[in-house]
Amino acid sequence: MTNYHIDWQGVRDEATAILQNYIRINTTNPPGNEMEAARYLQGILHKEDIETVLYEPASNRANLMAVIAGQTREKPFILLNHMDVVPVEQDKWDLDPFGGIIKDGYLYGRGAIDMKAKGVAELMAMLLVKRYKLPLKRDVIFLATADEEVGGKLGVKWMLGKKPHLREAGCVLNEGGCILVKANGDLDHYEVATAQKVVAQFTLTARGRSGHGSMPHPDSATVKLIRALNRLVAWEPPITIIPLVKEYFARLAQVRPAQETQGYEDIEAALHDPSVARELTANAQYNAMIRNTVTPTMLKAGQKINVIPSAAQAAFDCRLLPGTSGDAFFTHLKDVIGDPEIELTPLPEFESTPIPPSPVDNELYTAIARVAERKDPGSVVTPFLITGATDSRFFREIGVPCYDFSPFRLHQEDHQLVHGHNERISLENLGFASEFIFDLVREVAAG
Repeated sequence: MTNYHIDWQGVRDEATAILQNYIRINTTNPPGNEMEAARYLQGILHKEDIETVLYEPASNRANLMAVIAGQTREKPFILLNHMDVVPVEQDKWDLDPFGGIIKDGYLYGRGAIDMKAKGVAELMAMLLVKRYKLPLKRDVIFLATADEEVGGKLGVKWMLGKKPHLREAGCVLNEGGCILVKANGDLDHYEVATAQKVVAQFTLTARGRSGHGSMPHPDSATVKLIRALNRLVAWEPPITIIPLVKEYFARLAQVRPAQETQGYEDIEAALHDPSVARELTANAQYNAMIRNTVTPTMLKAGQKINVIPSAAQAAFDCRLLPGTSGDAFFTHLKDVIGDPEIELTPLPEFESTPIPPSPVDNELYTAIARVAERKDPGSVVTPFLITGATDSRFFREIGVPCYDFSPFRLHQEDHQLVHGHNERISLENLGFASEFIFDLVREVAAG
């Protein structure tokens, strides 16, 4: 492979300055307001004579696409990222969440991990491909989108509807997995998400006689809803091990001490031991990877403390394992509740079609493993199930392989920074990710 003699310290410094300015553009969603951010990124790409197109799916919302053309008609490689970020509780931050402030080797700001730093690393890869005239066999597309944090309807979903050629991509790199390191800083393993759980949010509504709070009756809406909630909270969805999760635990057994991974070599068999099941399900992430989850998140009833309301409602965030039929699951939930008067209503975001995982023999997944081996000889790369949701689902549901991986070295506790207070990324990580993604482009797209 050609050695381009790149000044990686200079790349890191440039990426740092870009990310500082990018974080200072407030793209909190809602309302989003990604247009200013898109124009900022577009200006950087224009200076390198990289072709860009800016789309406005709604007022002040934006999607940006940049393309460096390849020499053949091989299917494109998409570098996907989103520009919007979640809201902040500003008084809980030690530093201005939109100040782009550097302290002790870390750049602080909302979106530092999720996912403006990854977007900048992908941007740097595009700039380097252009500057060093890297010969490409296929198009490389930089796609910065709106609206990921609230469902992606104005972002990836909108772009796939308006730009059919994106549906023909050979592979997509998105956010999700990372490089996990141990408490002492040693490498644990690389996680590359190849699937995610299916979003199946719903509401339960109970109706009953209204009246005065001083004269309660058993058929009030609130009492009916409480009974239904008690049954759902007490119910444990059965454990189901899909092949992806089975492989994930088997790979963990290769890198962690035996006392930490009892039964991981065959997690499906090991979970028949109640002690193993109790220990594993005590870990919230692992528990969510091995069963469908039903989480009550919002309650609504009444407008005055001394009035019995005629309706009460609870909202649930439900996540299903890949391959699970949402309709069948909802039917089973009604049986668990056991009250035909309780109305179960799937929300519009409900995804009724199970989406299969992306294959691990795809050229992008294998390229990640090759680059990981060069960076960290002997490293273990494992496929991974994301328990939340990313824009990758829009590509996977139309058959485009999509891999969720941000080449950041993160401790387990760093994950709490995502959507949390004092979100930050180390400058070392930013530089490493820029180099890693450039190497991926060379592996996947170079002629």
